[in-house]
Amino acid sequence: MESHKFKDVWQLLNSLSDPQRPFITTHFAESGRIELSVTTFLNGAAKSANALRDVIEVEPGTAVQVDLGWTWQQAVWQAGALISGNDLVTQNPEVRIVPAGQSGGTDSAEVFGISTDGWGRPQGCEGEITAEVLGQPDGWMYPEFFEQQREVIESARRWGRQRGVSEGARIGIDTRNVEPNIFIPFLVPLIFTGSVVLSDNIDERLIEQEQITRVLG
Repeated sequence: MESHKFKDVWQLLNSLSDPQRPFITTHFAESGRIELSVTTFLNGAAKSANALRDVIEVEPGTAVQVDLGWTWQQAVWQAGALISGNDLVTQNPEVRIVPAGQSGGTDSAEVFGISTDGWGRPQGCEGEITAEVLGQPDGWMYPEFFEQQREVIESARRWGRQRGVSEGARIGIDTRNVEPNIFIPFLVPLIFTGSVVLSDNIDERLIEQEQITRVLG
């Protein structure tokens, strides 16, 4: 399988050059500026993938909805869901990942709460699994190749190209005007080997400060 030219999400993340460069930056009025390097993001994504497999006990192919809003945790858990071989969905999930304190859902999905604290600290809410996630290894413990990710990766590539995203782009997401989806905040910058800035106040000053090359929203 490893001889395939196609790379799945885990392989793409591990092939990013310069592991210390920024990968995802959040810049919000309430929490200020937080930046995750490629290495930090990779470690967080691995922890969430391990938690899906070993804490939540989700089998590959499960429909997972990540509904954490515009936070870096949204990106980390989207990545973890794909790394562990699951399907990212926006409706009819079997498992939902939601902000801590909102885990008492009424639908048929299993619901798990994750802290959306800017620094990822547990919030101590009922149904929250943040502490268990933080205790997971920084590396993905079940390195499998997932050919079925080809479709979502190609769809994200088309989505980005249609919006003028180019190779190495530093993408600015204006969270006032864009809803999270399965392509952003993490998949499009990964595929285009770029980075992303999430902000609720993208203006010319921030574009210059963060060296943003393409604004969405």
